[in-house]
Amino acid sequence: MADERDDAAPGSPIGPRGPENYAERFLKDFRKYRGGDTGEVIIGGHVRATLALPSRIERHPRLVIPGEPATIEAARASLAEGPLILEVGSGFGRFLNGLAVLRPDARLLGCETRLGFCIKGLRKADRHGATNLWMAWGDARVTIPAIVPPGTAAEAYLLYPDPWWKRKHARRRHGPVMATVLADALAPGGLLVLKSDVEPYLAAMVESFAETGRYDAGTPPSELPLTDRELRLHRTGTKAFTAALIRR
Repeated sequence: MADERDDAAPGSPIGPRGPENYAERFLKDFRKYRGGDTGEVIIGGHVRATLALPSRIERHPRLVIPGEPATIEAARASLAEGPLILEVGSGFGRFLNGLAVLRPDARLLGCETRLGFCIKGLRKADRHGATNLWMAWGDARVTIPAIVPPGTAAEAYLLYPDPWWKRKHARRRHGPVMATVLADALAPGGLLVLKSDVEPYLAAMVESFAETGRYDAGTPPSELPLTDRELRLHRTGTKAFTAALIRR
């Protein structure tokens, strides 16, 4: 899921003061995953995977609706035509659209829990002529296994996910369940890139992903498109952190 801090209203604690100040207030309660604590709940619940596209929403040919099997089959057929790249929490699709232009040989699938963001990302792709980009509505822990055959993705990106600061929300963070979903989707030797501006969260993700025994340390690419969140971080001079893992 993309970082919801970007949707904050002006004057909120996560607005002009900057994410680093917000982190200082809440990181003392940052909850790591330990032992058998999987930590994760499905955003929107599993019921979303049974829903059809709401009638008020205009249908897009590259929008995957998990409750509509025909859209899943269409995505599978198209995504099999080139190297497959996944993004978890695509937001408005800035990163994935940038990658689609740089990698016209590839097929890209973004997973986003907010339907409106999926539509906006696809409309942006249409403006760029990026017909190699698909968006899936729903939690990636549900949509990726439904769409992506095991061991077929070349790369995956989990960039600036919401840190879910409050203890009662901590179970929405990414941990070993997401790690397993991505490991299943990636081919051996496939690249997984993680980014966050909250260093303890990135460290917790790397730790929990590594504990699955399915990844080795890797080197992140030197040149990648910016996410919407990353663009804001650059403008404010806020530090970001990156890690890369390689699927065993």
